[in-house]
Amino acid sequence: MVLKSPKLIINKLVLVGREKSYTVNFDVGINIIHGDSDTGKSSILNLIDYLLGSKKIYMYDEIEQHGKYAMLEVSLNDKVYTIKRNIFDPKENIDVFSSNIENMNRVFPLEYSPDYDKEGPAGYFSDFLLSSLNIPIIKVKQSPSKDNSPMVRLSFRDIFKYCYFDQDDVGSREILDRKNPSLVVKNKETFKFIHNVLDTQITELQNEIGEKNREKKELINKYTVISSFLLETKLSTEESLRDKRESLEEKIKYLENEKNNLTERMKSDNQEMEELREVVLELEEKINNRLSQKSHKETQLEQNIRLKKEYQNDINKLQTSLKVKNSLALQHSQKVECPLCNSILETVEIKKHFVEHNEDVLKKEINSIRNRSKDLSNLIEQLRDEILIIENRLSDEREKLSKAKSTLDISSEKYISPYISQRDMIVSELYTFKEQIDKIEYFLKIRAQLSEIKQKEELLKKQIGELQTKLENLKKQTPSIEETLYEIGTYLKEFLEYIPIKKAFGISLSDKTHLPIVRDRNYTELTSGGLRTLVSLGYITSLLKNSLFRETNYPSLIMIDTVGKYLGKTKKNADEVDESKENKQEGLDDPKKYLRIYKYLDEFSSNFIKKGVAHQIILVDNDFPDDLEIDYDQYVVKRFSVEEKEGYEIGFINNATANNI
Repeated sequence: MVLKSPKLIINKLVLVGREKSYTVNFDVGINIIHGDSDTGKSSILNLIDYLLGSKKIYMYDEIEQHGKYAMLEVSLNDKVYTIKRNIFDPKENIDVFSSNIENMNRVFPLEYSPDYDKEGPAGYFSDFLLSSLNIPIIKVKQSPSKDNSPMVRLSFRDIFKYCYFDQDDVGSREILDRKNPSLVVKNKETFKFIHNVLDTQITELQNEIGEKNREKKELINKYTVISSFLLETKLSTEESLRDKRESLEEKIKYLENEKNNLTERMKSDNQEMEELREVVLELEEKINNRLSQKSHKETQLEQNIRLKKEYQNDINKLQTSLKVKNSLALQHSQKVECPLCNSILETVEIKKHFVEHNEDVLKKEINSIRNRSKDLSNLIEQLRDEILIIENRLSDEREKLSKAKSTLDISSEKYISPYISQRDMIVSELYTFKEQIDKIEYFLKIRAQLSEIKQKEELLKKQIGELQTKLENLKKQTPSIEETLYEIGTYLKEFLEYIPIKKAFGISLSDKTHLPIVRDRNYTELTSGGLRTLVSLGYITSLLKNSLFRETNYPSLIMIDTVGKYLGKTKKNADEVDESKENKQEGLDDPKKYLRIYKYLDEFSSNFIKKGVAHQIILVDNDFPDDLEIDYDQYVVKRFSVEEKEGYEIGFINNATANNI
């Protein structure tokens, strides 16, 4: 069975952090993420949505603390791309690499604007996704009932809201912007476009074919110009460049081994030198210690000499005091000669300014200071002798050090110099080869860009052919909105009968809102949260199922957050769940209904996989019954627990100290 609708498959999500990267790998078919609350399950879907162009991201504490940027590897109609986006600035351009994550550094990225406010260097991100999925880029009337209504772009985001129900959408009365009248109108036009029943679809399809033909012509011209330039510059072919790179990589590997072997030989051959180095280091350490001792002794010597001079000054002052006292001791007033300045002084006047001191006390103090000065002189001589001894030893050790260094230099020249010379040559060659590889990598990127242009031209040819086939089919048998609503309503009825719900009658899609009707009541009028949950799950699953059977513009992906919202899951904790009276009347506290959801999705997905129809279903839920854990373990891509548990991670950010996601 050939897939008629666009195919969007998520291969890998990577949140690159400051300490490590956080990765989730996905498969075709069902993918289940489950675990305790506050472990980051919803953030995984939120990041995927953001990397597919959402204007906002819920910046949980752990992501803000540990994250840097995010990448999403996707397959768009079987062609692999890597989308890279700044998680801290939603307005920054989005990088798209035409390769998987492992090889993204081998190609030049294209920069797309995240919204239609300002065009990026490569255009708009929404247009890139639509074009890659071969979905026509169109405008729809803001008010379809008015002939003069302004036209607004229909973006990938308008389509994707029918593919992703977050935990606020599942079971919500306000599903698909029911509170916003202008968006409700646009959603109806989007629904028609998804299912090829828009009134202007044929005209828009013709315009899209013309636009792709113009783009193909531009690519052919661009390819011709670039290939002519490469031919004139005689740039090697891609095969030749790859051969050169492979040859250089082998040489680098060989030289790296030689360098390592050389290092090992240097280590084994210089044992004698190591002993000499130890002798040199020991002598240098001794000399440093001697110098430190010498410096300390010289400081002591300087301090003691200064102190001895102070003692001598004190003795001189005391002796002067004795002379003055003897002169002043005369009984009669007379003129005397000053012992200091030789001037003539009146003794009577002088006595007024001096305090009388005992002559014996002064003499004793002089003797005491002389004794201390004498001891100090002995200490000074001792310090001089010690400094002389240190200097002699320093001289001997310096001479030994000089001889040891000389011997070491000779040994180095004998043992090490040849190795150093060889090593320098190897390092130089390695640097040259690595430079050449960098240039080759750059040229390969240019070649890859040229190859990408050619591949894009071929892709456009294929897309134009598919669009022309679609146009012919639309002209022959354009499906009516009534037929489309009937088919999807039939799939919804099958789902609700399979669960089953009580009173499964009056099930269809509204021709006014295109939302479900159950028991002849509009979705928004259903009072049971559990019933609305089942209906919303059945609705999004039916949209996917219809796209896998028919030619639509609906990507082959659905993402559902909190599958078991409002539903009883296990008999063990059913009484703990706060359910409304209506839920109990509906019998939705029966855990079997919850199990039947997974059984339906498993059978539904397996049947299409067997037919070769690729699609993807990503489910997030909280506690997971043991029966499901066993039966659907093959589909589980991540499981989280706040407690350490074998086979579980503590959260998406699994190195955080606390999980508040």
